[in-house]
Amino acid sequence: MSLKIEPLSWWHIAKAHKIDQQVFNATAWSLNTFWDELSLQNRYYLALTDEKGEIVGFGGAAFNGADADIQTMVIKPEYQNKGFGGKLLDALLEKIKEKNANRISLEVVAENQPAIALYKSRKFDQIAKRSNYYPNGNDAVVMQLDLRSK
Repeated sequence: MSLKIEPLSWWHIAKAHKIDQQVFNATAWSLNTFWDELSLQNRYYLALTDEKGEIVGFGGAAFNGADADIQTMVIKPEYQNKGFGGKLLDALLEKIKEKNANRISLEVVAENQPAIALYKSRKFDQIAKRSNYYPNGNDAVVMQLDLRSK
């Protein structure tokens, strides 16, 4: 199976929103949030698409001075655990490095051990835990990658 990474565009939004709802349920972004994020100058989003051009995952970052925050990263359930999350993360990290960020931060659901393992495999460190961070009451693990030391 060959998947392609491309910039997330307006035509991806409706299906990206459905994937977000499918994976994140109560904590999924609203359609308005997708549109707002895509319109901001300090944001960069990527789509992971299949051979037919259908979106199967996406991720993005916000740039704040010398720091970047991974805002979201999601892969459709049937494409998970096949290395596609790593492919998407690597492409996003490459773009963040091109923008000369010093640090990259993110929050991930504390119970999402596959995602935490993926981030750790890319040298992210756990720096904090936030209790009841998500609207559904789940805790978040805060992770950071310091690019100055890599």
